[in-house]
Amino acid sequence: MKKKQWERLMITVILLCTIIGGFIGLAIADVTIDFGLAATIICAPLLGLLARFFLAARHKKKMGNIPETDERTALILKRYFLGVLYVVLFGSGAALLVLYALGVESIDTGLLIVSMMVLYVSIAIGTLIAAKL
Repeated sequence: MKKKQWERLMITVILLCTIIGGFIGLAIADVTIDFGLAATIICAPLLGLLARFFLAARHKKKMGNIPETDERTALILKRYFLGVLYVVLFGSGAALLVLYALGVESIDTGLLIVSMMVLYVSIAIGTLIAAKL
């Protein structure tokens, strides 16, 4: 298969997995599925994909065949994500050890969600900064 065919196949599989995962998540949460919710689950990934296609087409029209990133940016991002992996792993482990030493036996799920969102946002901001270097 050619590169373009593989790309289309991967996009199709990712879209289908996202849509199926949305419905599985609703089934696990025991939520009744109405038309509006089903339309949202189906249309949201498609709209995201369309936005990406429009941005790629705009970049190609504006810049021609110049790639969005070069090897230097890829190397910087690879090093950044490798560093973030260890910081998150060791940082989470250290935080759990400190909490255990303080006598905390249970952690509120809401607090975990907030801490993970802070972690995701900080990693995303770091990624944007590393990509611009």
